[in-house]
Amino acid sequence: MTQRPMPQRRKSQPLDRAASVAMGVLALVIVAMLLLGSQALPRVRTFSWQHQQVEATDVAFLLTFTQPMVSESVEENLVITPPLPGKFSWAGRRMAYTLEAPAPYGESFKVELPEAQALNGQDGFEPFDTTFQTRDRAFAYIGAEGEETNRLVLFNLTKKEKTILTPEDQTVLDFRPYPQRDRILFSAVSSAITEDLIAGAQLYSVTTGLASSSASPAWQFWKSDSPAVEAGLTELVLDNRNFQNLKFELAPNGESLVVQRVEQNNPSNYGPWLIQPDKPPRKIKTEPGGDFKIAPDNVSLLLQQGRGTAVIDLAPDVSTAESNSLLLDFLPEYGLTLDIADDGASAALVNFNEDDLEARFTQSLFWVSNRGEEKLLLQTEGSIVSAQFNHNNEILYCLINQLLRNEQNSFEDTSAGEAETIAAESEASSTGAAESDSGAASDITEGSVENAEAVAAEGLEEDINPESTDVDSVDPEPVDLLEESFTLSPYLTAINVKTGEVQRLLEMPPQPEITVSLAPDGLAILFDEMLVSSSGAAPTENFEGATHRLWLLPLFGTPEARLNEEPTPLVPTELNLTGRHPIWLP
Repeated sequence: MTQRPMPQRRKSQPLDRAASVAMGVLALVIVAMLLLGSQALPRVRTFSWQHQQVEATDVAFLLTFTQPMVSESVEENLVITPPLPGKFSWAGRRMAYTLEAPAPYGESFKVELPEAQALNGQDGFEPFDTTFQTRDRAFAYIGAEGEETNRLVLFNLTKKEKTILTPEDQTVLDFRPYPQRDRILFSAVSSAITEDLIAGAQLYSVTTGLASSSASPAWQFWKSDSPAVEAGLTELVLDNRNFQNLKFELAPNGESLVVQRVEQNNPSNYGPWLIQPDKPPRKIKTEPGGDFKIAPDNVSLLLQQGRGTAVIDLAPDVSTAESNSLLLDFLPEYGLTLDIADDGASAALVNFNEDDLEARFTQSLFWVSNRGEEKLLLQTEGSIVSAQFNHNNEILYCLINQLLRNEQNSFEDTSAGEAETIAAESEASSTGAAESDSGAASDITEGSVENAEAVAAEGLEEDINPESTDVDSVDPEPVDLLEESFTLSPYLTAINVKTGEVQRLLEMPPQPEITVSLAPDGLAILFDEMLVSSSGAAPTENFEGATHRLWLLPLFGTPEARLNEEPTPLVPTELNLTGRHPIWLP
């Protein structure tokens, strides 16, 4: 029987020996790590506001750690300079810090965590420090002097830089900034048109140059950085070939807008239109209305119709002419929407009291929630011009035109003593803000005081002059009793929605139009004032020189007052700018 040869044992190759050694070493390292634990120091892995420009809607930042931490050690050692009061919350390795108020614009902040304790008791911590910035304080206005006249102007208050955005051959009528502040939507006509400006208005967008260039993280090497776009690049949004473009509003997300339009050759074809990118303009099939606002959900329109306000759904694409847009709700008692809270849970609405005979010539400001709750905040014999919620929707800043009766202009006989009393009361009324603010605030009311004294003195002179009773000296022209007997005096007030407390902030001289704009961080109010001639007469088109000036009114004297939601009457600061209709950029 033949015996098979035994197989020869394969010799070990050098590569096999090297692999065996490597596996043995790795096994020893793994065993050592399991026995000794990780020796890497705990640290902050990510910071959510890194390489970002923080805005008012950024209410919290996140810190993510490499391992679970003792929360008290982090909260006690975290330092933010300048201070930003807030609250801590935890979810595993992530810590959230929620601000109690928006971070002030135009500032840089430093975040430091020099030490902290890991939850597993490991000693040591890798110190963490970083910085972040908020957006620059910036606003736009329509110029009123020199080369800025009727042009859109951007002013960076942080850097003290001014930029004229629109060309000189356009007259800007109105504008709205986009939420990312990279563009501004505005209506304008050719400067050659001097009459019927509305008929020639078209809508444009213009770049502001404030959009920051986005830098990609170092590990995303395949992405290229997007450069910032220069200011002043204009693009046509909506022409006026067949329709006149009237009032317009931009949706809060900036992706659509609603325009009140009327057909050029058929004025009965009048109503709101929805304008969306890459889609033809679509008429909103509903009853014609007046003023309107777009809700924070971006798909609801609050449109004034008759004596009430209709809530209309903008989402459905209604293509047939017979179909109407979906009516979500109708508020019969409120004829005007002034502002809507950011969360959409409430709104500031005006009741014109037309059904109440005793209060028929008054206006009432109501806070109305989406659950049907109503709260009367203010009632006036004048008019409620505008209202704006603050960041947490607890304070409502309102511009009111109160109606003042000028008794010195009545036809009843007035004694000299009574005339002096009226003049004193007029002076006290017009200088109410100056007594509490002084300085620049007194400049605002100076024209009203001189005018009140002049009117009172003129009335007194006519009463004691015997020739004034001569029939031949009586002016045969008719007298407008309403114009002679009443004066509208605007003032700015802050209303606490929860408590109903009303705080007057500033009284202003009578003027035809005022724009009030609340800063996105809630720290100040920007407003314009029309200058009058030295004689105290009403402004005229022939008045030479600057016709408008801009003012900045701080709202809080201390950080504690801001946290407690307690606006304080302070001295407004006159800006060295001449313009009208100022609006803060978000």
